[in-house]
Amino acid sequence: MKKQLTVLLIAFLGLINHSYGQTKDADQKFGIKWHGFVKVDYMFDSRQTVNAREGHFLLFPSGENIDIATGDDLNSQANFNILAVQTRLTGKITGPDFFGMKTSGVIEGAFFGQSNANINSFRLRHAFIKLSNDKIDIILGQYWHPMFVTAVFPGTYSFNTGVPFQPFSRNPQFRITTKGNIRFIGVIFSERDFASRGPIGTTSKYVRDAAIPQLHAQLQFGGKEFLGGFGVNLKTLRPALGADNVSNTAFIGYMKTKLGAATFKLEGIYGENMSDLLSISGMAEDTNGGYTSNKTFSVWGEISGSKEHFEWGLFSGYTKNDGFKDAVAVGTPIYGLAPTMDYVFRVSPRIGWKSGKMKLGVELEYTSAQYGKIDLDGKSITSSGDAVNNFRTLVTAVYAF
Repeated sequence: MKKQLTVLLIAFLGLINHSYGQTKDADQKFGIKWHGFVKVDYMFDSRQTVNAREGHFLLFPSGENIDIATGDDLNSQANFNILAVQTRLTGKITGPDFFGMKTSGVIEGAFFGQSNANINSFRLRHAFIKLSNDKIDIILGQYWHPMFVTAVFPGTYSFNTGVPFQPFSRNPQFRITTKGNIRFIGVIFSERDFASRGPIGTTSKYVRDAAIPQLHAQLQFGGKEFLGGFGVNLKTLRPALGADNVSNTAFIGYMKTKLGAATFKLEGIYGENMSDLLSISGMAEDTNGGYTSNKTFSVWGEISGSKEHFEWGLFSGYTKNDGFKDAVAVGTPIYGLAPTMDYVFRVSPRIGWKSGKMKLGVELEYTSAQYGKIDLDGKSITSSGDAVNNFRTLVTAVYAF
């Protein structure tokens, strides 16, 4: 491990030196500039939670775990942690034109790791090439899923960024975006770190074996004062070799507008089997021997503002399980992210203070989840037990460079 870190450090210093050497030469157009931030989070949860990276990426509170002897809910135990794994390093690359198109690139990583087993390890986030002219932008590489709209997403201090209400994923892709007041976004993409869930676990194999890439089309309009858009997504899976392909569609609509000194954002999503986007959803075998997916509706809104050294925001989201398209076979496993969850609700206010490159923030996050089960019709989801609630207090410090 020490040898690997040494090699990484040498490579990093070499890149910095190379960038400096290139940018000194006025005749050269190639260079790389590094920036990023150091971020530390102090977290207290009133209950055990479903999460990633030792609680850093919070999804929703854990369901009831009743001790038969005492009748107590064992998951009502509080939890505390401190982590700096969101610390990030980004390299922005510029270079000479490619047949008249401007070229650039991004390499970005963080110390989030790929799982709890290797938390603190360096992990690739984005790696893409960008070609631009006055008509279109083309992205080739790993970048945000097109349903994570970079112009309209929650500004929460929590790294969950509004999950499970807000789609969250980064994907290898080919993307074209036109320019103008009305913009078309077309994406062909696959799965990598954020993958669908099925009979052999969480893996991109289901998409790869379907031999059809994911497809997305989106229209976006407006500018700084008002921005809106809507899109449709098509994902095709082959859950098992020998099984038929399963097609899943998803739809998104969003807007952002200025309300005096404040900014208001609103987004709604309806789709099938969106576990790869960290939505409560999944799939299972149906009564006809094939596979069926469940349907999920989500909506979130946020209002935020800032003045001089002070900033504030209020986020709220709701997601509802709309049941399975076809009847699920009795006794069959159900794959996904809380695929029988009935609903999740969250409200999260925040305030922060910033000066220079430093920011301190406090965020309170109340999340309520109602677990459920499949009804007698094999499709609908009904509530099971009492709703469970978690109250998170998050204090964060960020130093940008």
